[in-house]
Amino acid sequence: MCKVLLIIASLILSACAGKTDLTKGQVIGIVGGGVIGTYVGNYLGSGSGNLLFMVAGASLGGLTGYAYGDELVPSDRAEFKKSAKVAMDRMKDGEVYSWVNKDTGIAGTIKPTRSYYAENGKYCREFLATISTIKTVGKADGLACKIGANAWFINSQV
Repeated sequence: MCKVLLIIASLILSACAGKTDLTKGQVIGIVGGGVIGTYVGNYLGSGSGNLLFMVAGASLGGLTGYAYGDELVPSDRAEFKKSAKVAMDRMKDGEVYSWVNKDTGIAGTIKPTRSYYAENGKYCREFLATISTIKTVGKADGLACKIGANAWFINSQV
């Protein structure tokens, strides 16, 4: 079983050897998806079809990992939330705050657009956010309300 897993992992990695523009997220997605797919294939297959299921599982897992490896990882979301809090504290309406996650290269901007006091007396700010990945730029509206001296509740589609 371990030898088969190593062979399949080697095949997955060698298939990607010529691609130099893979992101860290894609590599993690390919390897993780391939290993998980191999395990699932081993579980589903039996007898002489076991190897076929493992290869199919590794391929499908690797492709899925590649496709979704570009999505935001937890550190990107954490960097966005941290940057949104900084923007809410320091930027005036209409000013743009830019940020970059140095670990993944994902970058974005946050622009507060409207500040007001809600009916419950909380200070709130509407904002526009953009996040740029290698393949696309996403845009979303958001709302942040101050919930403490140094804390904001950030509600956005990011």
